[in-house]
Amino acid sequence: MRRGDAGMNEPDMNDPYLGGTALRAMLERATADEPLIGPVVQNALVAGLKRRRRRRTSGIVACAVVVAAVSVITSALTGAPSRTPAPATQASTPTVYVTNHSSSTVGWVTPISTATNTAGPPIKAGKLNVAVASTPNGKTVYVLNQDSDTVTPVSTATDKAGRPIKVAEFPFAIAITPDGKIAYVLSENSQLTPIMTATNTAGRPIAISPAGYSDAATPAITPDGKTIYVSPSDESDYVIPVNTATGKAGKPIRVGAAPSAIVITPDGKTVYTVNSIAQGTVTPIAVATNKAGPSIKVGRYPVAIAITPDGKTAYVANSGSNTVTPIDIATGRAGPPISVGHYPDTIAITPDGKTAYVINNSSNTVTPIDIATGRAGPPISVGGNPSDIAITPDGKTAYVVGSASGTVTPIDTATNTAGPAIKVGGYPYAIVIAP
Repeated sequence: MRRGDAGMNEPDMNDPYLGGTALRAMLERATADEPLIGPVVQNALVAGLKRRRRRRTSGIVACAVVVAAVSVITSALTGAPSRTPAPATQASTPTVYVTNHSSSTVGWVTPISTATNTAGPPIKAGKLNVAVASTPNGKTVYVLNQDSDTVTPVSTATDKAGRPIKVAEFPFAIAITPDGKIAYVLSENSQLTPIMTATNTAGRPIAISPAGYSDAATPAITPDGKTIYVSPSDESDYVIPVNTATGKAGKPIRVGAAPSAIVITPDGKTVYTVNSIAQGTVTPIAVATNKAGPSIKVGRYPVAIAITPDGKTAYVANSGSNTVTPIDIATGRAGPPISVGHYPDTIAITPDGKTAYVINNSSNTVTPIDIATGRAGPPISVGGNPSDIAITPDGKTAYVVGSASGTVTPIDTATNTAGPAIKVGGYPYAIVIAP
């Protein structure tokens, strides 16, 4: 999209009903108008659509999208893709998989060896591949392709892509059951498609009600695999529990406005939803009763949450106040906010529970937080507009995607120092580690 194309009748990115079809049209025009900047604008538009769930108030939303677009054209990509945490299964030589795309017609996945920190040959995948997940055993990585409404399975033994699996229109998030048998893909219009991983075949989509028409938080699955919690859209005030055995959706649970993230405690007793509004809150839900408890006040426009492996503390990234709020799980009380970089939007915690790493999207840095003391360390410089992070099962290395720089930066967690950036090309967006 060229600057100054006044004749283009663009959809309003602040419109809560802007859907995947309109977004695709914008992406296609961006690439057709300018091959070089088109891919950058693609990422900005996708990110802008996703950021609407973080900033629901109309004036703030419009401002956020404009700032994101300017930032992209001048130096960067921005946004937060749908993400799935790296599996906890230990392996000797895990592999990092990063989604890439350089235009609306080209997409691939880059494997990176954690033993050598070198990128392997690209694996062809679908277009606009904005999310990726791995089965717990690490045998298959699933890549979401928004442009073709498909999911591409990749064998980690051979690094070969299988036949694309058709899912509901405009998929944007994926979650895999703890036993690895079913991958659930959430699409626009609140359609949840189950994929049987043994055969890589899709079942009939599950309709979530009340339905939504935009993207939403990545669903979360209880540790016993019995229930998946789904937000219908970023404009909804509800979370819906779905029984994985029957595929039936339960009664909607009212939470705070604009849920942008969902997480479940390691013991499977409590669900937490992050409510991305100006006066941000986090709502706890008792799994046993599916009843919501009193909301917990955090910072402005919270967008992400992570829980320590021992289940004692939740950390919430507040994009509007540039802080992280710790929450004591036992008491439900928020502690003093921890200052980090500009626009924190992703958190990952090491398997030993000692350090939380916070991506500061607009600062091009990652802030380490010592969980024992609650203190933030010096920011670590990474690639342009970092969009995702994954930590190896042994906890020794964190890998950070630099969308604007086309790189992945490894961070030594023992020293909190960044190693040489790994070139992956294109516009990398999401990351997962397969053991």
